[in-house]
Amino acid sequence: MRFTSGMITLTFRPFSDGCPAHVRAAYFRICADATLRGPDNDIAADYTNQKWRLGHRDFLEFRCDTPLCLRVTHATGERERLGPFEFLRASGGAIFTNERCLGLHASSWKTEITAVCWSEIALLVPDRAV
Repeated sequence: MRFTSGMITLTFRPFSDGCPAHVRAAYFRICADATLRGPDNDIAADYTNQKWRLGHRDFLEFRCDTPLCLRVTHATGERERLGPFEFLRASGGAIFTNERCLGLHASSWKTEITAVCWSEIALLVPDRAV
């Protein structure tokens, strides 16, 4: 499946059998209030109780299989650009590339991995990541 260049497609994977859900936008942000927002600032999904809620359905994770950069905001307000990454996955309160944890977006994530917890994460197309 090919999509227009310059757009990000996130694929939400359900907990059990069922169809995945897809959302598309020029960029997304995981905000400090545990929401996933698009360019219009409307809520696309929210993260509570270790799951993503999109509409009336719960999902285990979302992933993006096209190149992305991250612009992360630390608790201090400092911003940092990471990537590009060929694959990203948001699951269990963390952001992964392949099996490596890049950082956390939810401080309640229980893991033995020690990682930084960001206050905001922007998912950007590499040419817009400045």
